[in-house]
Amino acid sequence: MSIAAPLLYAHSYAADVPARGPVIAGADISFRRSEQDIQRPGQMRRIAAAYLRLWKLPELVDAALLPLSELVTNAFRHGAGAVVDVRLYFTEAYLCIEVDDGSPWVPRRYPAEPLAKGGRGLDVVDALADVWGVTEDGTRVWCLIRRDLGQPEGAR
Repeated sequence: MSIAAPLLYAHSYAADVPARGPVIAGADISFRRSEQDIQRPGQMRRIAAAYLRLWKLPELVDAALLPLSELVTNAFRHGAGAVVDVRLYFTEAYLCIEVDDGSPWVPRRYPAEPLAKGGRGLDVVDALADVWGVTEDGTRVWCLIRRDLGQPEGAR
């Protein structure tokens, strides 16, 4: 695992991720594939929660951890690259999550069997994120979560 220096601007990453503004703070986290892959989603949740608290965004912890966990799980389960890269950053309006699994295959949502143990990851991301997508080359899945969660409607 490695953690890189803070980001400068969202557009310096994936051009097709609509971050909507300059990045205020961010972090890059990379995991090499290994026998510990099953532990990576939990490790990433702890790292993300720590960053959100460091960035004074504790109100986003609950909203961010489940979509992040689903994207990281999918990257380790279905990705093909030797490394899974996670980017967390925030702008004035959004918390942005990007997960790059190095695989050129575009993730797809499939109907899950009612009693199936898995197969609902992207449905969870769709339900909890304000918007999500996949970069044109298929290697990166991203989602945006509004920073004004929990504020009364008139306060936005």
